[in-house]
Amino acid sequence: MVKNNKGVTLTELLIVIVVMGIIAAFSVPAVGSIIENTKKDAVLADALTIESAAKLYCSSNSCSTTQSLSKTELATYIQGLDVAATPATAAKYIDDYTAVLGSGDWTVTLNAGGLSEYEFTGVPSQSSRSDVANK
Repeated sequence: MVKNNKGVTLTELLIVIVVMGIIAAFSVPAVGSIIENTKKDAVLADALTIESAAKLYCSSNSCSTTQSLSKTELATYIQGLDVAATPATAAKYIDDYTAVLGSGDWTVTLNAGGLSEYEFTGVPSQSSRSDVANK
């Protein structure tokens, strides 16, 4: 009598499921941290954009050594920045920003409010993603 052994046993199937579970257990937290780092990088990129806009503003206008600029003054120098128009209803990374010149560097403050997740205060060109704080 010839046996026909073409299927997989229950043991083999359970081993495959356990191995896939182990792989999933390690990959889910890694993906979560990648997403978190990407969001922080986006906030830092916005801060760098604001710093550059503040420098452009002062090259076109006269700025004092302690100049403070709001998003209204920088609006002409920034296009496409992901800032919430209505903080209570829009889920963006930042809700408001200011740039302050002091000691030769621009300190940018990104304010989180409403549904935003992150805040930043510092000199963007001298900062890293670890300087972006959760709200």
